[in-house]
Amino acid sequence: MIQLPILVQDAPIVRMTNSVLVGTVKFTLEQFNAFFNASNPAPARLTGQFASFGTSYDRLNAAYALTRTSLLTGDIANLDSEGDQLYLAVKETSEAAQRMTYVVARKQAGDRNMVFLKKYKINTKENFVSEWSKLQQLTEEANASTQITADMATLGLTEVMARLTDIAAQLREFLTQRNAELPSQKAMQLAREAIYPEYRALIDLLNAFAMVDENVNRYATLIQALNRNIDYVRVHAMTNGGATNGSSGTGSTDNNQGGATPDPSQGGGTGDNQGGGTGTIDVSGGGGTSPTPDSGGTVTPDPSQGGGNGGTNTGDSDNPENDGGD
Repeated sequence: MIQLPILVQDAPIVRMTNSVLVGTVKFTLEQFNAFFNASNPAPARLTGQFASFGTSYDRLNAAYALTRTSLLTGDIANLDSEGDQLYLAVKETSEAAQRMTYVVARKQAGDRNMVFLKKYKINTKENFVSEWSKLQQLTEEANASTQITADMATLGLTEVMARLTDIAAQLREFLTQRNAELPSQKAMQLAREAIYPEYRALIDLLNAFAMVDENVNRYATLIQALNRNIDYVRVHAMTNGGATNGSSGTGSTDNNQGGATPDPSQGGGTGDNQGGGTGTIDVSGGGGTSPTPDSGGTVTPDPSQGGGNGGTNTGDSDNPENDGGD
């Protein structure tokens, strides 16, 4: 009976988040470095492709370091939410005042406010930049108008308008800062696009050598390690985490077996996915073992720890260059 070699399966690298992609590429580099050495040198063509792949990883990792989730993102989201509520408070209070026919001053203030607000046609669910561009103009006009300022005071909205004015100014500043980060986001996109063909070429070469080598098991250890990591990422980082291309964040996952799943990227970790166990699994890190199966609890894998230098190929003099890139 003919024995066929084990081959590396296809990895959904295009659909991976930035962090998972960096971790997967780093793990691939580490496994090649661990497998090929002076006593087990890599074929010349594979060594050359590995060096090119390492160079692309350096560029990818450098770009990723610049595109980690900005601290501004949370601040912008919080201010946007607060500002939406304040604007709705102004609108709803003014609408309510229109119905207060028995309090003439309040009804008139409500009528004038609604005429003013309707001019801007603000929808808190519309495009974020468009909404806050309108709100900024609204607050500037309101603060410059003696009548509007008086009407807001009549309805008890002076403090609300003051805070809305502050938020509009802060958001303008934050958006300016975030726009300055766009070049790094473009660099990450280019780095991703460059790593895809490099990864596929490396895996295709490895599979080709596995197919033609007289010893069908020569590359089995390396290929099995790569496949375990691909399976892990596909199940935990793609299905449950909902990873998408270009995303900078990852979500926690839920092990449906109620226990620890061994992480193939830990450099020899063990575990039992039918048992218990608690701990944090790092898709891209090296070394360590997964939690013991009898300690109870659940596991939350963290695929976002990618980074670092991919190392050198000890089986050949062609080492990955550290010039960065994707």
